[in-house]
Amino acid sequence: MSAPNPHALRPLNMPRPLRVRTGSGGRPLFLHLDRGVRRVQHILEIWQVDEEWWREPISRRYARLALDDGRIVTVYLDLLGREWYLQEG
Repeated sequence: MSAPNPHALRPLNMPRPLRVRTGSGGRPLFLHLDRGVRRVQHILEIWQVDEEWWREPISRRYARLALDDGRIVTVYLDLLGREWYLQEG
């Protein structure tokens, strides 16, 4: 049996609904997490995914965020349902 490949892709955990306070342009400013409200220190990256139009459309705007407690999290806004999710990996 071979050792696991540390560079192999790993599936992400199921997204969890998330309450987000946004600022201008819809950028996340505060996240309401289990341990309270966290302020977004920096937006590290933003990208959009639009795919699977032939089955069920997916349109999501992802953001990788640095929070005020030092954590790095990935969230996304479902652009079709207009709801935010925490995507833990």
